[in-house]
Amino acid sequence: MTMAEEDAEDILKQALMVKRSQNKRTFGPVNYKTRWFVLTVDCLVYYDGLSSEVGREKGRINLKTVRAVENVIDHALERKHAFQIIYNEHILYVMANSSDERTEWVTLLRRLCQGNKAVIDKYHCGVLSGRRWSCCGAYKNCVGCDKTWSCAPNNNSTSQSSDIVSSNVRNAAPNSGSVSSLENLNQLRNNHSKMVVCLYPFQAIEKGDLDLIKGEEYEVIDGTKENWWQVRNNHGEIGYVPSNYVEEKSALGLHRFDWYVGDMSRQRCEMLLKNEAKEGCFVVRNSSSKNMFTLSIFTRFPHAQVKHYLIKTSNGKYYLAIKHAFSTIEDLVQYHKYNSAGLVTRLKLPLNSARMAPTTAGLSHDKWEIDPLELTLLEELGSGQFGRVLIGEKLFFTFVVRRGKWRGSIDVAVKIMKEGTMSEDDFIDEAKVMTKLQHPNLVQLYGVCSTHRPIFIVTEYMKHGSLLNFLRRHEARFLQKPEILLDMALQVCSGMAYLEQHNFIHRDLAARNCLVSSDHVVKVADFGLARCVLDDEYTSSGGTKFPIKWAPPEVLGYTRFSSKSDVWAYGVLMWEIFTCGKMPYGRATNAQVVEQVQRGQRLERPRACPRDVYLIMSSCWEKNFELRPPFRSLKQRLEKLIEDCDYADD
Repeated sequence: MTMAEEDAEDILKQALMVKRSQNKRTFGPVNYKTRWFVLTVDCLVYYDGLSSEVGREKGRINLKTVRAVENVIDHALERKHAFQIIYNEHILYVMANSSDERTEWVTLLRRLCQGNKAVIDKYHCGVLSGRRWSCCGAYKNCVGCDKTWSCAPNNNSTSQSSDIVSSNVRNAAPNSGSVSSLENLNQLRNNHSKMVVCLYPFQAIEKGDLDLIKGEEYEVIDGTKENWWQVRNNHGEIGYVPSNYVEEKSALGLHRFDWYVGDMSRQRCEMLLKNEAKEGCFVVRNSSSKNMFTLSIFTRFPHAQVKHYLIKTSNGKYYLAIKHAFSTIEDLVQYHKYNSAGLVTRLKLPLNSARMAPTTAGLSHDKWEIDPLELTLLEELGSGQFGRVLIGEKLFFTFVVRRGKWRGSIDVAVKIMKEGTMSEDDFIDEAKVMTKLQHPNLVQLYGVCSTHRPIFIVTEYMKHGSLLNFLRRHEARFLQKPEILLDMALQVCSGMAYLEQHNFIHRDLAARNCLVSSDHVVKVADFGLARCVLDDEYTSSGGTKFPIKWAPPEVLGYTRFSSKSDVWAYGVLMWEIFTCGKMPYGRATNAQVVEQVQRGQRLERPRACPRDVYLIMSSCWEKNFELRPPFRSLKQRLEKLIEDCDYADD
């Protein structure tokens, strides 16, 4: 139904409000978009744009499917005047412009939906945080913790409805009232302005970007783009900044402190602190217990170790020892910098590598084509060929990777493609999309040099190289710490769940195509590139260049790639992780591997692999690809295992 057709109906109410992404696939990025909402007697529709005159339909809710309409606790969404519409199995979170406007929308929606058969008795007034509700800590599918309006005592919401409906003529589109569209648009924009605080310094290099100074406040002018926001500084200067370098002021808490690392896992925390190996080096991280925090600290006495202390709360106070309680975690940390007071040592310095600035999606807000003259090429880091796994063969390189500097200051990796090996038009089209993909466990593509030959692919620089070599270098250490290996598997799975959600197929997932950063984050690399390789042998099940040992039956037999073939390859990658880089299927030839896979034979459980982990690994190798779990499901199962095997905090 078009907007014109909508106008033919009785529009009860319409307004510009902000909606939160619904993330129906569970692991999509959480973002907020401004939408034009139109309510009729039958449905709620929201459009792209800032008025009824522009934009296309972005979503529609049949009011007969609505099960509840309730307010949301403001701080749960970190936005004001929020309410939720629960329909079918989904929840739409909407932020009104004022408390009164929220009341009008909620009351009117309830009146329209009060006769629905599917109305529920209980709901959650918070939002999902991980797999738990922020209001009560219950798991996702648990019954709500509060009564809905349909069964709440002293409910008078419907008594106001007739007055609200009669006043809806005054809430019509901007061009139907006494205020002009332009004036109304500016007013709406002002209502939606928000302030953010800079978490990491950023130096603008390209025209149109803006410098960021850590700790300073900025007004968001345009926050519709996912990765780059247009902001105004205190001097009135306007420009684009990376959205992951700022935090909304109203939501700002511990993020402003260098010692706070958020959801960092216990395993990675221990690895980083031990690598730093400085007495009293510490971080504060989110605990696996809801709304709790853990202090982790390195000490050399009586031997090199990391101790973990759960920060307890009582009567609004935070403490490690009850006699030393403080109003804020900041005060607690400040006190223990000078007094050990039960800790193994004083808090001497935060972990520097834990709060490195994140990568940006591209080097600027609208830049994916890079001038090769701005690159300084340094030493060679490696070379290879997509899908190529060699045993005693001569290698003809498809690409060479060199470390580089962009404009003499930013470390990058430059993949130099051999001429004639890529479908260049396909790749350039793909690269425009790939620069916009941003996730902590994906190697960031900064851009390409496509105006000269050979083509350069420019990505973030990953200090520790491939995951395969990293595992082999530290085999003795990692085999004693299966929880570290499990955390690596989870990081790769997180990156792949993001690609899956964005409909990207990797086609060549393996430990050799994952990289490890300077702060020991594992990231998936080369996603989407294998598709662009011009090589018949690459897509032939009998070719020596095809990654046979990572390929499922449907690829071996019919060259049928999908996200499910990536899931199979991920299972093999997990096997690589828990063997610290051994070759799958040992010395078996490609032909022997094909025969084994088609017969139903699978890789055996590695000695260092817990049985629960192997069950997850094995689920990736179902012959019927429809039975293989999606990455989002694998991620949930791995997170649960890490939760279960995590040691209790000291």
